[in-house]
Amino acid sequence: MAVNLDEIRFSSDLKLFNDCLANESIKKIRDDYLNHRHEDSYRKHLLGHSLKICKKLSPKLHRMVMQAAEKVGFKNKQIEVYVYNSPDQNATCYYDGQNQIILTFSSALLQSMSDDELNFVIGHELGHAVFEHSSLPSSGIAEDAKCSASDAMMLMSWSRRAEISADRMGLYVCADKDAAISSFLKLSCGVSSPIIDFDLQEYSKQIQDLKSLSTNLEDTSLCYASHPFNPIRVVAVNLYSNTEHFAGSADLAATFAEIDAEINELLDFMEPVASDQKKNLSDEFVMWAGVLVACADGEFSGHEKANLKEQVGEEKFAQYMTTLDAQDDIEAYARTQIDRLVDTIKTLSAPDCCSIVQRLVVVARADQEIHSQERAVLEEVASKLSVDAAFIDQILLFL
Repeated sequence: MAVNLDEIRFSSDLKLFNDCLANESIKKIRDDYLNHRHEDSYRKHLLGHSLKICKKLSPKLHRMVMQAAEKVGFKNKQIEVYVYNSPDQNATCYYDGQNQIILTFSSALLQSMSDDELNFVIGHELGHAVFEHSSLPSSGIAEDAKCSASDAMMLMSWSRRAEISADRMGLYVCADKDAAISSFLKLSCGVSSPIIDFDLQEYSKQIQDLKSLSTNLEDTSLCYASHPFNPIRVVAVNLYSNTEHFAGSADLAATFAEIDAEINELLDFMEPVASDQKKNLSDEFVMWAGVLVACADGEFSGHEKANLKEQVGEEKFAQYMTTLDAQDDIEAYARTQIDRLVDTIKTLSAPDCCSIVQRLVVVARADQEIHSQERAVLEEVASKLSVDAAFIDQILLFL
């Protein structure tokens, strides 16, 4: 059956990809990043610190890459392959968007993977090129000093979905679901069969454990994770294997709409995205906590008011300010509202609470610096939400 490779792409990957590029601040940083990216420097580093693979040096690896490239429509692309020494299992793909593709593989990955598993990895990396993911270099953009924390979260959210698309391409190339799954096992624990007798249903239980632990606010790393957790990726690969694209038959095949909905549900607990009800609750908390942060240095400035208006929306801000203007002591009133809301806010997920702290940091930075009094209030509010104060510093890295 002829396969349209564009249809393999995870729908949420494409949507968030377009949303990110429609974001003017992200697009500007991205354009600046790409204009200053030097392919020659990257190749020079690889040539100086790794082994460039050719047909003579590694006939099998060269053949596998070329066969995979032909399957994804890259037969005429200029592809360079490098192997570097590392105990970590890793592979990367660089694509200039035109003709040049650079693949890298760590020694540990090549030593641990079977041929079928390696085919999955090669297909995964080429998938990033097929879908032109390198045209939105999320990590490079997020690390830019001008990138806001909310934009960084958005980029990482897209990055996780991009990995799902690349995994599907990997499965399309290797055509072996068991090999794809066993490669994830090796990435997770270093071994697969015969030491591990894999059971999908049993492995999927780890997702439920992860969901339950997502309420632990001491670990905020999932907000900025560039990859989905491996159990989610395994389930997503298994779901793709049930489509007509992979199975080759329409009988009992799942549609992409059906499996995409399931995958989005699995990814939800990694996202700081709120429903309308949760958003309204979060906005109200951000407003009153933002007032407290803004007043910490003795002045509720115009910049801080404008920032809060942007955070909660013009209509809500006007309503809140009408209430606030009627108070004799706005700080005392704000504290009363925070205490009223905090127990309900703490029932939200870790990403939601981290998102609230992130928004408050933005308010504190309205005048381009955070005073010690503002920092103290930020830490106080974070403590109320059981968010570690170190998360504030993590946010500041993106501001």
